[in-house]
Amino acid sequence: MKYDYYLFDLDGCLLYIPRSWEYFDNILVKTLEKANTTKMPIRSERNNFWFSGKNYINYLKNWGTMDYQHFWKIFDKIDYEHRKNLIKRNKIFLFNDVKQILKEIYLDSKKIAIISNSADYIVKYILYKFKITKFFHKLFGLSYDKDQAIAKPSPLGIISILNDFNFDPRTAKALMIGDSIMDIYAAKRAEIHSCLIRRDETKYPEGYSEWEHQPDYIIDNLTELLDF
Repeated sequence: MKYDYYLFDLDGCLLYIPRSWEYFDNILVKTLEKANTTKMPIRSERNNFWFSGKNYINYLKNWGTMDYQHFWKIFDKIDYEHRKNLIKRNKIFLFNDVKQILKEIYLDSKKIAIISNSADYIVKYILYKFKITKFFHKLFGLSYDKDQAIAKPSPLGIISILNDFNFDPRTAKALMIGDSIMDIYAAKRAEIHSCLIRRDETKYPEGYSEWEHQPDYIIDNLTELLDF
C-alpha cells in the first residue's frame, strides 16, 4: 500500500443504506415540512440542492426556510432516528469487506479518517455501533452549528483533517475513497488522489467521462485498495 493516509466516505462507501438517494430525499422533504417551508420544491430542485455547496442557502431562502441552523438540526435528528430504526431491522449495515480492510490498513501503520457530510454525532454513533471506532484516527462530520458550505464537494473537510495530521504532500500521499461524484470532486479540489468505489453500478448510468474531475482509481470492492 503506497498511501500514507486513507480518507473514507461513510454512507454508500462503508455503510449500506437502502435506496440511499430516496432515503436522503425523504428526510429532506420531512425536514422542509417541519421547518415550515412555504414552497415545497420539486424533485429536480431537491437533487440540485445537494450539489449546491455554499449556495444551499439560496435554495432554502427560495423555499421559504430562513433559519438554516434550525433546518439542519431537524434534518440531523430525523436522519439519526431513521438510522437507528433501520439498523435495528438490519436494513442498514456495513458492507462485508469493510472491517477486514480497515484492519489491514490500520495494522500497516497507515492513518485512517472519515470525511462525511452526515452529522458528526451520527458518524460517531455508526462507528461505535458497528465496532470500528478503533480504526479511525480522525473524523470529520457536519452538524447544525457548523457552516454547511464546507460539505463535500468542498475540499475543506479533507484539508482540515489533513492539517490535523500534519500532512506534507512532499513526503506523503493521501487517498480519498468514496462512492459519489462529491467525494471525487472534494479530493481533487484538495489536491489529493481519489478512488471511486462502485457499490451501486446503476448509480451513474451515464458513466464518468463528462465529470470535471476524474477519479484516479475505480474499484468495485475495498479489497482492491491493497493492490495500489
